[in-house]
Amino acid sequence: MQANELREKITQYCEEYDSTYAKLVKPINEMLIDVDASISEETAHQILENLKLSAAGNKEVADCHLDESDNFLRDGIEDLKHGNLGDGALQIFGAGLNFASYAAKVAATREINPHKMLDERFKKLKNDLT
Repeated sequence: MQANELREKITQYCEEYDSTYAKLVKPINEMLIDVDASISEETAHQILENLKLSAAGNKEVADCHLDESDNFLRDGIEDLKHGNLGDGALQIFGAGLNFASYAAKVAATREINPHKMLDERFKKLKNDLT
């Protein structure tokens, strides 16, 4: 599937599976449609699954953001490795935003070490692109 088809499907799911997560995803997805941003099938399918799970009350928004961060980091690294600098930069930016949102949401309620998690992501990014 092409990126625009995947993003349109995400838009449809945002409308079909209304939730706080869908309300966060929809406007950003629309912005990314406007700039013709890439998205991998794996990432799109994770977002679609998260939209369903979130609407059913089976997944917290923070956990959806961690999934997105992990997927965007992986996709961004691949885009950058293949010379797709614009999409790679968007993916890395999205990975950082989603990780920050995850960390801010769970820091007070879960025993996590966001600095360790961030350090792992920094090292992955640096090692995979060096």
